[in-house]
Amino acid sequence: MKLIGVYTKDFSLSHDIISRLKQRGIEFIHLHSPDRIPSRVGVVITSSLEGREIKEKRTVFADCCRDIDSALDRAMDMLYGDENEIVLGVDPGEYPGIALLSGKSILRTWCASSVDEALRIIKNVLDDFPNRKRIVRIGHDAKVYRDRLVEGLKGKNVEIEIVNEERTSQKGGLSRKERNELAAIKIARSKGESLIRKGNRGFTNGEIKEVQRKSRIVSGGKITISRELAIMVLEGKISIEEAVKLSRH
Repeated sequence: MKLIGVYTKDFSLSHDIISRLKQRGIEFIHLHSPDRIPSRVGVVITSSLEGREIKEKRTVFADCCRDIDSALDRAMDMLYGDENEIVLGVDPGEYPGIALLSGKSILRTWCASSVDEALRIIKNVLDDFPNRKRIVRIGHDAKVYRDRLVEGLKGKNVEIEIVNEERTSQKGGLSRKERNELAAIKIARSKGESLIRKGNRGFTNGEIKEVQRKSRIVSGGKITISRELAIMVLEGKISIEEAVKLSRH
């Protein structure tokens, strides 16, 4: 298994990197020379200046990252991740759980203290991976919190999916932090329903189809309103009866 190598003569930077690696339980090797890097080292965390000395190894410049954790996320992504996409799973609620995955690898998890903190975490991670396909998968329960998360991601170039949380429930005996983070991991690993974003919030294909189904009932089976009209109904701009009437013209 490939490991992270740490090489820098900057004592403060080295201390911060190694402290966070230990806190996160990530295996690493402390390198003393750029010329003697073991073959089992897959990526080296270093400074932008000292990185010039390292040949034939992938590098992460810690001083160019948002913070040390961001540098570790990038290094872990290089070692174990998927080059195509990164996924954020979010368990919505008063204390949202968040999981960052690259491929099948879990890079990091959080239990946020609020929706606002969760949005800060999510946006920071999205900014850390600007050139990747980015997917945010959010659990379907706790709709008030879910909708706040969706609204908060407005304007971000990210795919949003809504995931059925029925299969993400946790057994007892776990702390709230553990429950929320484990639920977020399961949500991240579950394919969701792509969100259709219009106006101030988003609606799933299922929600839109349900309004269309009701339009057939209202019209006696004669009319199925369009997706655009169904979204206007969901947004509260028109009633379903008005949508059916508009479809007759």
